[in-house]
Amino acid sequence: MNKAAKPISLLLSLAILLSAAYLSALPLSAAAQRAYIDATDVNIRADATTNSKSYGKISNDFVTVNGQKKGTDNSYTWYNITYGSITGYIRGDYVTLISDQTDKTFEEQIAEFPESYRPFLRELHAVYPNWKFYADNISMTLDEAVQLEITRKLVQNTSSKSWLSMGLGAYDWNTGKWVPQDTNWYVASREVIEYYMDPRNFLNASYIYSYMQLNYDPSRQNEDGVKSIIKGTFLEKGYSDPKDTAYGGSYSKVIMAAAKSSGVNPYVLAATIIQEQGVNGTSSLISGKYSGYEGYYNFFNVNASGSTTAQKITNGLSYAKTKGWNTRSAAIIGGAAFCGNNYVSAGQNTYFYMNYNIKDPDRIWHEYAGAVHNAASSGNLVSKTYKDLKNAELDFLIPVYEDMPSELSALPAKNSNLNNYYFNSISVSGLTPSFSRFTYSYDLKVTGDTTVKVTMPSGASYVSANSYALGAGINTIRLKVKSQSGYTTDYVIDVNASSACTLYIDSGKGIVPGEPEEPETPDPVPDPDPEPEDPPAKILKGDASGDGKISLIDLAIVQRYLLGLVDLTGNNYIGADASGDNKISLIDLALIQRHLLGLIVLS
Repeated sequence: MNKAAKPISLLLSLAILLSAAYLSALPLSAAAQRAYIDATDVNIRADATTNSKSYGKISNDFVTVNGQKKGTDNSYTWYNITYGSITGYIRGDYVTLISDQTDKTFEEQIAEFPESYRPFLRELHAVYPNWKFYADNISMTLDEAVQLEITRKLVQNTSSKSWLSMGLGAYDWNTGKWVPQDTNWYVASREVIEYYMDPRNFLNASYIYSYMQLNYDPSRQNEDGVKSIIKGTFLEKGYSDPKDTAYGGSYSKVIMAAAKSSGVNPYVLAATIIQEQGVNGTSSLISGKYSGYEGYYNFFNVNASGSTTAQKITNGLSYAKTKGWNTRSAAIIGGAAFCGNNYVSAGQNTYFYMNYNIKDPDRIWHEYAGAVHNAASSGNLVSKTYKDLKNAELDFLIPVYEDMPSELSALPAKNSNLNNYYFNSISVSGLTPSFSRFTYSYDLKVTGDTTVKVTMPSGASYVSANSYALGAGINTIRLKVKSQSGYTTDYVIDVNASSACTLYIDSGKGIVPGEPEEPETPDPVPDPDPEPEDPPAKILKGDASGDGKISLIDLAIVQRYLLGLVDLTGNNYIGADASGDNKISLIDLALIQRHLLGLIVLS
């Protein structure tokens, strides 16, 4: 349905281009291994000195260690690391090497996850050994889950048209303008939604908390943790109100009281308030001074919906008034009860499920926020509390969709390309139902050779066959339209032919002569007694270079392929496909890394 995406960015690609030769010159203490950068805003330097150029910064994330050497002043050991597309040096006191030893008990725990999840979970386990991860099987594919959210998830006003949907209700095809859904928010493209719904994109130390269970546990959560989250925000400063003195004007104490009464993790409550009201807390929903609703507050923006800012404030404060939220503490405790009763206690007990109610499709509308990124950004806020608590005991409920693809969903590039993967028309006599841009399945009866005419929006193109050889009976054909952004949509036609004939597709460029494509047919029955063939030469999985062994050279080759810097064909492609799924992805890169670490054996 979507184009194959390369999830690694091309920043500093020159550094990667030179990496294979460069790494061979480094003194390696062991085979390349993974490490955790246990600090924030750490510079990745061009050389082992603080005076060298910074290629970028990293905060609390995982890297591949390629080698090490002493700094120019000999006071520190520096590690040469690769982080995404950047290769450079980080000072040793920021680097925590991950043990090469396999934790068999943990491997049993994560056996329920597809292989594409496990490298990320292993890295998290190495730093946070007491975390537990549970595979939550979803009875639909990722594509099907995305379809449930296709009109519901929004991105804020953006000049990046490639992030915007042109689907039903999202775009006015008559005026050529996108339709605002909530002030300056617009429907996100299905590719952006898919990125945020693919859990593997967020299984890291910054965003894993999107899947943390949100229940209150007094043995694990306390006021100091709340203070850590609210530091630097309006909540840290507290408040003064002679009508609201029970908690001494301390937001952290109010939030702890709200957690105890609602059953919701206080860290989650604090992060949610910041998410809704911003760091400075200047919204009229919590000022207590909005005309007509003086003295009322709504910290969680409950019922604060509308097409304008004024409508949202009025609706939110009207709700607060009906609930008697006439002090800050009453609004926070009452809002927490709303979240607990309506979400956490109702089974939507992670940030992800609060915002993507895919386990209850009949109530898909029951979601906390429309912003496509809300679950991820809320989880990121909570990370401030937990990132330094290496021995904390936390439980994570992580969705696993049916038939999970091995390749991670990529975030589309931001540009002006349109997601116009629709036909303007499919014209042929007898098409049922009548063509509609957003209807993707049709039936057609034919009695002989037939021509179907298709038209596309400007910038889109038809990318399927120009003709199809039909057999008598039902033939399923797929007409694929490609958008300006490079993604595609299939329109499916079940063609009932009274006899063998040909279906021609006129896409406005004329019908190109040639052998017609066969429509979808059942797989042929295998020959029960085939002629013996000479066995093919064995190709070592992970051997991208073709030299008969697996080394750092193969790791560099696969990385460069993913960056689009080299092409692989023939036996080199087969060798680079370590997973055997007929494509080269981050999964293959991870498998080769694990082989080099001695955690698995590729053969």
